[in-house]
Amino acid sequence: MAEKKSAFDTPWFNSQSKDFFDMLNKTKNYNLVLTAETEDFDEETAQQWRDEGFRTVYVPLLDGGNQFITRVHNEGDAFGASEYYGIVAYGDAASLILQAHTKPNHPKLAAIVAYYPSTIPSSKTQYPAGVRVLVHLAGKEVGMLHHPEVLGIQGKVKTVKKPLDPGAGYGECVQLGYKAYTYAGIEPGFAERDLEEYDAVAEDVAFGRSLELVRRALRWETEVEQTRDALVDQTASGATDKAMKAIRPFAHILHGPTLTGGVGTKDLSRFYTSFFQPLPPTFRARLLSRTIGTDGSRIVDELYITFTHSQPIAWILPGIPATNKKVEVIMVSIVKFVGGRLESEHVYWDQASVLVQVGLLDAEMVPQSFKKKGVEELPIWGVESAKGVKRGGGVDVNVLIEEWDEK
Repeated sequence: MAEKKSAFDTPWFNSQSKDFFDMLNKTKNYNLVLTAETEDFDEETAQQWRDEGFRTVYVPLLDGGNQFITRVHNEGDAFGASEYYGIVAYGDAASLILQAHTKPNHPKLAAIVAYYPSTIPSSKTQYPAGVRVLVHLAGKEVGMLHHPEVLGIQGKVKTVKKPLDPGAGYGECVQLGYKAYTYAGIEPGFAERDLEEYDAVAEDVAFGRSLELVRRALRWETEVEQTRDALVDQTASGATDKAMKAIRPFAHILHGPTLTGGVGTKDLSRFYTSFFQPLPPTFRARLLSRTIGTDGSRIVDELYITFTHSQPIAWILPGIPATNKKVEVIMVSIVKFVGGRLESEHVYWDQASVLVQVGLLDAEMVPQSFKKKGVEELPIWGVESAKGVKRGGGVDVNVLIEEWDEK
């Protein structure tokens, strides 16, 4: 007997991605209608959208029904006759918004983002091509509308409970006729900061996806790459005052291996002026790769860094006097922007490799207790690590794994 397929097994495709309709969704401003069950909405969550440059208005669910949908569209129309807008809905309000827009019924609506609706349309539902739809699911199950048909006659609509597969935990795509994700171990309410169910990690991932969809729907192109490069030039050249203008007041920068950087513009200004500068005259950075997040707010750079340790460098080797040793290391920088200004930067590199190259660490420096267990050297490399990445893996690998050459 063939295994019965779940409704979540139906082929997925994004039916809202047609370029023709994208060209129509042009707007001078970026407008959002926020809606949820409560009379007042979480101000921090609303401010998050405003920080990204959106104009927002809130519509409470109240009694629901057709009057609710009318109120939502009235607020959307109030943005202006030529203004497109998106709807971001939460909870039961999200359920009604999803059900009310499966047919073309409002030409100014460009996007719908639904957070943890209790009920979602059938897995075969396709939304109008001019409307991008994204659903964030949470909890162990969700109600799905089912339209039974007998000999071509459609029966009464039923709601069927469907289990949600938690997946691996990073927010997996659910196989529906519209774009949807589920989040492992997360409960409805995870995206609202004033609720006990709020989860910062899941909310951040979901918000990035939401931001990407709404920006695409409203044809909003960001310039984070140019802003990123300008910041690098300014901090490297000592133009700290200019750099601070592109950094948010409570932004943070963290160099993971040494826990250097700062929180807030006061700390960061001092850090860049007194501890980041001056760089050694031999300091060079070469960009190996750059990845820009789909939401247009994050940039990940892979950098090949070289310098001679001819002077103290507080952020890489704090407290270590100049060794005059040459260093080559790969750094990874993850930058987040909010509203076109820097919100955070996390920088990582192989500190063990740096310490080997300046003479502070040796692979043969094995503690006696581990020598007794047969350990002959530490599993670390010096300059070979950076050279291997730069060459695209053109070095011998797995040398430290004794069993690798065994046949």
